[in-house]
Amino acid sequence: LQANQKVLQKANTYTDNTAKDVLKSANDNTERRAAVAEDNAIKRSGHYTDERSVQTLNSANTYTNHRAIQAENNAVARSNNYTDNRFGELRKSMKHTEKRLNAGIAGVTALSSIPYSSGNNFSYGIGVGNYQNGNAVAAGVQFRASPSTNVRLNISWDSAGNNATGIGIAGGW
Repeated sequence: LQANQKVLQKANTYTDNTAKDVLKSANDNTERRAAVAEDNAIKRSGHYTDERSVQTLNSANTYTNHRAIQAENNAVARSNNYTDNRFGELRKSMKHTEKRLNAGIAGVTALSSIPYSSGNNFSYGIGVGNYQNGNAVAAGVQFRASPSTNVRLNISWDSAGNNATGIGIAGGW
């Protein structure tokens, strides 16, 4: 480990010394060339550099602004599209649920609308129900098992393709 550290330290020292020598040589060369160059060339070079810098900055700003606006518009459009799609799916699901619920309510209405003849041992009935956009038809039978006991079976079919079945027994004294 110490040998590695010594080698690393020597390499760093060599690199630092070489960099100093190269920097000094470059600085000396630059100073000589600058002293030889005419003052007019420096002015023209500065003017050209300033002009090109302004052009480059303007071009970069225009490009950046355009890309930022484009990215923002794309993000907003994607967000709006996603939101619209999700709300569309939700709306479709709610309409489907509403139709099923309305049909179910119509089915219950049809069941409760079945009239029965209470004086007979056996009777039957048919009922129809409607609730908003839901429709249903129902049928049922009633059997008097004893003078104080009735048994009833009902079934309904609604416009959403559902059916409901009910069985009941009633007694009295």
